[in-house]
Amino acid sequence: MILEARELTLRAGKSVFPVWRASLALETGEKLAVVGESGGGKTSLAWALAGRPLPGQARVSGSVEFDGMELFSLPAAERANLYYRRIALVPQNAQNSFHPAQPLWKSAREVAALASSEALGRDAVLERLEAGGRALDLPASLWLQFPHRLSGGQKQRMALLLAFMNHPEVLLLDEPTNALDELTREKTAAYLACHLAETGAGAILFTHDIGMAERWADRIAVFYRGQIVEEAPAHMLKTPLHPYTRGLVGASVRLGDPPLSRDGIPGQATPLSGPPGQCGFFERCPTAKEQCAWSAPRLHERGSRRVRCIMEV
Repeated sequence: MILEARELTLRAGKSVFPVWRASLALETGEKLAVVGESGGGKTSLAWALAGRPLPGQARVSGSVEFDGMELFSLPAAERANLYYRRIALVPQNAQNSFHPAQPLWKSAREVAALASSEALGRDAVLERLEAGGRALDLPASLWLQFPHRLSGGQKQRMALLLAFMNHPEVLLLDEPTNALDELTREKTAAYLACHLAETGAGAILFTHDIGMAERWADRIAVFYRGQIVEEAPAHMLKTPLHPYTRGLVGASVRLGDPPLSRDGIPGQATPLSGPPGQCGFFERCPTAKEQCAWSAPRLHERGSRRVRCIMEV
């Protein structure tokens, strides 16, 4: 087990809990996807798994272990020494990966310097980025520009290449393809899978795109209102157990679908404001029973799956 969260709870402000008692594990070399709609806590979980909760958020309880080290117990300097060397997080807003007042190649040089005492010049940095740049349609000339001169999709792909530079053992990818068109998204996903296979790194993809998760991941965890509600091998999500997962699958748009042929999930996800006293999906669930209003189900095993629903006990 290279990365594992145990009963992790985060608080934002006084009474909002973006993550509630989440337990999740990543094996060495595994591709895991965490899927769910916007506002469900995926980004909060991604940053916490790196040992760096988002600003305004704090760990209340639980732990995160990387290679046997409890990240929240490490001194800040030791934890920072892991970033971009052994753990790399690609943020949802790729702009945050680059210094706004310097050419992009200098940001890449700073990342490379974290794993080497050798001072790299511009040409050496561009050479290290060349192969990935070809695969992702990023010519070397783009690295000579300032961040504001590039599109969101270009910066998103460049942020991925920064994360790959030092071959970290774990990649945390927060919506790394959301600014890309369909063709570029598939090309980027293929390159990512190829890179992971070559380096043996593990990765967690945080996304609302359940179709991409099914194609790319070995295993999928469905995240709703700060909790995992279902977890299964990727191929088994074709027959989901939890009503929320069924809703996500039913709402997922596929190429060739007629316009407006998919049904959404009524309502919206809101963060937890305290310990759950009922099923978190109760108010939106089409199959809810009376017991769901006063019983908070636990995540329980169903063969190779885990599911949080009293109907599946």
